[in-house]
This record gives sequence, structure tokens and C-alpha cells, in this order.
Amino acid sequence: MSKGKNDEERGLVLRNDIYQSNPLIQARKKFDLMGFRIFMLGLRGLNPRLSDKDKYYDADFREMFIPTSTLTELFGNTKYLAELKPACKRLFDAIVEFNRADGGFTLYHLFRKLEYIPNEGLYLRFEELLRPYILDLFQSRGYTKLNVKYLFCLSSPYAVRLLELILQYQNIKPFKAMQEIKRRLTIDELRFALNVPEGAYSDRMNNFRKFVLDDPISEINKRTPYIVHYETVKEGRRVVAFDFTMDTFAVPVEDIDGYKPNFGNDAIELLQSLGFTEKAAQSIFKKCSGVQDCFSRINRAQALLTRQREPVKNELGFLRRAIEEDWQMDGRPQTRLAKSSSGLHSMDWSDKEMPPPKPKALRIGRKKMPYSVARVYIEHIRDGQYLELVNDGLKEFNVTIKEFEELCKKRGI
Repeated sequence: MSKGKNDEERGLVLRNDIYQSNPLIQARKKFDLMGFRIFMLGLRGLNPRLSDKDKYYDADFREMFIPTSTLTELFGNTKYLAELKPACKRLFDAIVEFNRADGGFTLYHLFRKLEYIPNEGLYLRFEELLRPYILDLFQSRGYTKLNVKYLFCLSSPYAVRLLELILQYQNIKPFKAMQEIKRRLTIDELRFALNVPEGAYSDRMNNFRKFVLDDPISEINKRTPYIVHYETVKEGRRVVAFDFTMDTFAVPVEDIDGYKPNFGNDAIELLQSLGFTEKAAQSIFKKCSGVQDCFSRINRAQALLTRQREPVKNELGFLRRAIEEDWQMDGRPQTRLAKSSSGLHSMDWSDKEMPPPKPKALRIGRKKMPYSVARVYIEHIRDGQYLELVNDGLKEFNVTIKEFEELCKKRGI
């Protein structure tokens, strides 16, 4: 393969967005973490056909090439080379299992070819029978777009699959408007889709929740801008399903729209945009282990602030302590774990050095509404005045008055 073609293929592989049909999202994928990553690398090099109007798409599966330098960049170091061959063998033998509505099933292998050449790279080609699930998506029962950089942040296969399953519902209109996603999954659906070994964690529900849900969700909340929590669904005393909620308000708009984000954002500038002085921002940043850690702490702190039952008088003081002490989420909407042993409402949030926060806009789906406008709208709604004009104004944002009220309540307006 010529160098020119290598460069061309490398450019394709480095795109952030990948696509899967919804049946493939829900299928049972029987492979490990490295298998997931190789699978996602393959998807990044494809141009699936998304609609009848598409002009640029891959008519057939082609052999794709991932240079050694790209593999090293994506996996972090060269240690993966020792695991690459056994991982590829496991992945080549692995199957994707689809359950049929009539009680039957369909099994596929993923790849027709996996070949690694030292100092050159990995060649791969998907199995042709998977065309409807990966390539000809306009013919499938819907498809899901995923940002692969967040999937690559995760080290648990359960976390990867949970993120995929919940994001499958991201384009439902009410969820987009409220910047949250809701999905109910039964225990049987979770066991199937997450490839939980037969009989594993069957003795106690606590073990199932810890290892299949709580630990993976903790990783999602810590390493991505998504915040996930869940509630149990019971029949009598028996847990039969879980209601998942994922907050997406901290996901950058450019990520939702599918553009490559700018990782050069300065954590200091981000803290200042929240209302901190430069001196305070410098002090807070020193408590973090780096830029990405700082971003993760800020995401969690903002999510925790929106979930307080009682209004927080000094929101900036709350955020500062939450970021500096790296408070964690435990999967419940009103719960916060702080390193301090003091109670939730007994903490002193006063800090004379810091000015009050200066929010600029309320994000509604992909659009932003100035806070000044949002406050006027919500005041008219609560006073029952000019509702027709308010409703006309909200049409631009594709939300109803009720949805707008709920969103303002969630944001403390």
C-alpha cells in the first residue's frame, strides 16, 4: 500500500463520529474491551449511507488500514502490541447475536479479515452480511450516531455498552429539548445486550447492581460529560428493570452536532467563564491533576448543583468546593458524595473573594436562549400572561410551555 493511500485512510479513521443500526446497538456483542476498540476503529473508516439523498457513501465494504502510529496514539502506548494478536483472534471468532421477534435468533461474525503487519499497521474488512447494520443504514430500523472519543475513554465493556444503549434514545424530541435521555431496560435485556455471563450475579441483586451498573456508571460519570443515574422498577419485592436517566447538558454543542471538539480549551478560562476570578481559578486548577481531570470535576459539580433539593445561596462557593474536593456521583439524582464528613446543608458556602455567577444562556437542544429572555418567558408563564406570544417564541426552540417550565426549574431559573 502506497504512502499516499495510507495518509488517505488515516484521515478517514480519525473521524470522531461512528454509526450503528439500532438493531446492532441492541444486539449481543460477544467481545472484550480491545475487541470493542478495534470494532470502533473499523467503523470510523466507513461512510455509511444514511438516506436516499446521500451522494457520498461507501457502496461496498473495503479493506481499511490503521497505521501503527495511529494504534499507538489511540491505545496510549506500544504495550497493546503484545495483546493485539490474541485480541484479534478472539474478535475474529466472536459473534454478534440478534434476537428475533418470533423467538428465533441470528448469529454473525464481524470481520472477514484481520491482518497486522509489523511497523506498518492493521488491515481489516467487515463481514459482507453486516451491510444492513453498518453500511446501508437508510434501510435499517433507525440508526445511532456515537462520538467515539467518549467510548475510548472507558475501560469497562459494560460502561461502553450502557453508553451505547442509552444514547440510542438521544434523538427522541422531548429528550433533546430537556437535555436528558430516559430509557427503561429490563434485567433480561441488560444481561443480553451487555453480554453478562450466564448465571453471573444471579445470587444477589446487589452484586449485579455493583458490577454491571454502579461501577460502570461511575466510570461514565467520571470520564465523560454524560451523567447517568437510575431507579429500580419492582414487581412486588422483585427488581425486574431499571429506569436510566442521562443528563447531557454538559456535552459540548459541537459534539452533539458531530464536529470535532477543540481539546485546547484552557481550564482556567473555563473556570473564569463560570464566574471565578483569575486568582480563584488558578487556585482551583492546582487541586486537579490536569486539564481533563479539571473538566470532569466541573461537569460533576454542575450536575450536583442542579440536583440540590434546597436552593444554594452561594452557587459559586458550592462549585468551588465540589471541584476542589472532587465530589462524585453515586447514581441517584439527589445524592452527593463529598470527602467532608459534614452534612449537605450544614456546609458554609461563603467566599467573599468570589463574585456571583454570571450565566449567559440557557441551552435548549442545540440552540441557546439568553437568560434574560428565559427569565421574561418564565415570569409571563407563572403570571399567566402573554402565553400566546411565549408559545410562539418557544416554537423556535421546539419545546412546549410545559417542557420549558421543567427545563427552567432544572436550571434554577
